[in-house]
Amino acid sequence: MHFSTIFAASAMASAAMAAEHVVSVGDKSGSIVFKPDSIQAAQGDTVVFHFWPKNHSVVQSTFANPCQPMANGMWSGFVPTSDAEKAASTSFTFEVKNASAPVWFYCSQGKHCQGGMVGVINPPASGANTIDAFKKAAAAASDNVSPTSQAGTGGKLSENSTATSGSGSSATQSGSGSMASMSGMSSASGAPQSTGAASQLGGSVAFAGLTGLFTFFML
Repeated sequence: MHFSTIFAASAMASAAMAAEHVVSVGDKSGSIVFKPDSIQAAQGDTVVFHFWPKNHSVVQSTFANPCQPMANGMWSGFVPTSDAEKAASTSFTFEVKNASAPVWFYCSQGKHCQGGMVGVINPPASGANTIDAFKKAAAAASDNVSPTSQAGTGGKLSENSTATSGSGSSATQSGSGSMASMSGMSSASGAPQSTGAASQLGGSVAFAGLTGLFTFFML
């Protein structure tokens, strides 16, 4: 029992130190881009995608097959918005579970992938598999494909501080007018940034980590 308490405290303390990396999917001017398009993240860190006009998605692929969904990869679904002053109320969060494995991704709207709307989490430190090489390969792709899985697969769709993971809200595409099947409102920052701790954890988790040697806490 004493060991379990120490283990729980250690786990919560580690979670409190996890970083949150923010990526803008498009921007207020309607650019077809991820900002930033290359992210360095540690195991346990989260990458939060905030969506800007007009209607974008985040799909995981492989370096060898850009613009094609990877089997069992992350898929945000389409998140439309027309407000150029703030990001959509819906965000998509991906947790880094293996920092040594690159995560390549793209937007599956129209020809956005071919237009350079691709990105990577933890690109290789050396070798030919660079973000520039990935963009070049994407530009030559014949098709831009959306997954058939449920929106929210491989991550969490958040609305008004609530989250849907795995088999989350479904989304459909119909040209630039695609709509996601979601509801509620939440605020989202449009400027790419990284914080020292994941916002979902807050001060209560840090406090729990300090006192975990004496009592059990439920996350």
